[in-house]
Amino acid sequence: MSTTVQDVIAVLEGTAFERLPMPFSVAGTEFHFEAGALGTGLSHDLVLVATEQMPRLRLQRLIAGLARAMDVAGSRRPMSLVFLGKVASNDRTELERYARVLPIGTRTPNVAQIEQAVAVLLPLKMPAAELVHGSDPINEVLAVLGPATTSEHLALMNAAEDGPEAVRETLRTFTNDGAGWSDDEKETDDD
Repeated sequence: MSTTVQDVIAVLEGTAFERLPMPFSVAGTEFHFEAGALGTGLSHDLVLVATEQMPRLRLQRLIAGLARAMDVAGSRRPMSLVFLGKVASNDRTELERYARVLPIGTRTPNVAQIEQAVAVLLPLKMPAAELVHGSDPINEVLAVLGPATTSEHLALMNAAEDGPEAVRETLRTFTNDGAGWSDDEKETDDD
């Protein structure tokens, strides 16, 4: 197995794929590709790796035969072919009848090129939580208020940390103070 083929398998193994021993058997028929891997986590793909060294007609027959054998075995695994090197459009069209073709346009790709070619098979990388949720909302309000920040603003922001009921109580207190009411006064009905 060439170094670049090993690099493809190493990228896949790093994301919940398991290397297939070669040759492997499906429905009693052996298949020999340059390498292969099975998805074990979220992906259930059967991933095969081939290079320009494999004759095109042989590769087409292997893929077609494997697709038939998987049908006979009742497999529902999607099949993907990672191809190292240039693949002619008519060859690609024939291969795509049976498998998703993920070409890597060079025989000696770096890891970034491999990851880009097989990205559809890899789990999504999510940004860090702090980037998703933004910064602290209270700090954002303080930044907008700037020097105009008052003790009332600070009291409301402190109350916000304790929840909506604390904010309501703080607003009620401000309203009562502004109107000159105290908590001891009760409402009276005008008859």
